[in-house]
Order: sequence, then structure tokens, then C-alpha cells
Amino acid sequence: MANNEFIYIYKGIEYPVIVTRKRMRSIRYTYKDGVFKVSAPYMFVTQAKIVQGLDKFADKLIKADARSIASGSDFIYILGTRVPLQESGEIKFTDGSVIQYKDRADLDKKLKKWFLPYITNRVRYYEQVMEIKKPYSVHVRKMTTRYGSNSSQTHSLSFSMILLHYSREVIDSVIVHELAHDKVRDHSKKFYDVVYKYCPDYKALHKRLRKGEF
Repeated sequence: MANNEFIYIYKGIEYPVIVTRKRMRSIRYTYKDGVFKVSAPYMFVTQAKIVQGLDKFADKLIKADARSIASGSDFIYILGTRVPLQESGEIKFTDGSVIQYKDRADLDKKLKKWFLPYITNRVRYYEQVMEIKKPYSVHVRKMTTRYGSNSSQTHSLSFSMILLHYSREVIDSVIVHELAHDKVRDHSKKFYDVVYKYCPDYKALHKRLRKGEF
């Protein structure tokens, strides 16, 4: 196994490239934390050949890495927008609301408090649009296996906190999905007819949700 490094410039930005030579037949590209890692065969693969592949795949790899993490030590995605963070500070929203936080734990607590009325307002909007007769109670929870749920027993909707990171239209698609269960409990064609009536772009939005495209 042999390694070498070089600098690759993409859209005016310099990226380190670490090339590892192995017994393999094809070239494999990965990207993480600002570094491209390339696995390549020992023979017949020049640096120029590797750069050709980077020209082809760099944009996709960089975007995939950015999408894979909802937050880091110095940033967080809120409603689809990457927001820079400091150890303490404030976040201003387009509706005029402001969150002031002392540390990350304080921010997480206040974001949950902020997100509940936001998603509740969107539920109320779609309840009117979809002609839902009885308003639902709305909850925000840490849910790891689903993005939302509709309980017929308690007439309540629960949404995962992970939705906070996604764009408004993606969040709306989840709301429409859960409210559609007010009319059709299963996931039959009739159910999706309701979903697509009120969210025509549901398929594309759900794909973004599954791929973590904030």
C-alpha cells in the first residue's frame, strides 16, 4: 500500500486529496471534513486521471457530506438554512423572533420550545386547507424511527425534532402526510390520493427527507 497527497482546486477552494494505492480494479472517491480520499489501483492511474474523476464527482460528494450532518460544533441547520454558531449568542429568524443561548444545551432546549409553536401553526393551516373538522393536539419529541405519527385514540400528532433541520416545504409534506390519516388510516392508494392533492411535490420532498437533504 502506498500513499501520496496533492491539492485539488474546486470553485476557487483548495482541497487536500489523499490517494491510497491498493490492489483494486477501479477508483473510489470519498469526501469528509474538507478532505478528498481516493483509493486507486497501483498501475495505470495517473494524477490527471484522478483529477478527471474529482471534476466529475466533487460537487456531489461535497453536498452529500454537508447533508449528512444536521449540526456541528459551529453550525446547525434550521428550516433548511445552515446557521453559524458560537459558544453563546443569538439566532434571529425571519419572523422577527430571536433565540438567545448561553451554551449548546441551552440552545437545544430553546429550539424545541421555538419549534413547537412553529409546527403547530403549520398544522392549523393545513387543518383548514384539508377541512379537518377537529383540531389535533401537537407534540414535538425525539423520535428515531419515524418523522411523525397520528394517534386516533388521543387525536394528537407527534413530530420528530429532526424535522427542525429541514426546509419548510419538507416539514409541510410530513404534516400533510399525518393529517391525511384523518381521512384514511392506512397507506393505500386512496391515502396517497389525499396526500398528493394537498402536496403535489410529495414524492420529491419525501426523497429529500430520506436522503437528509436539509
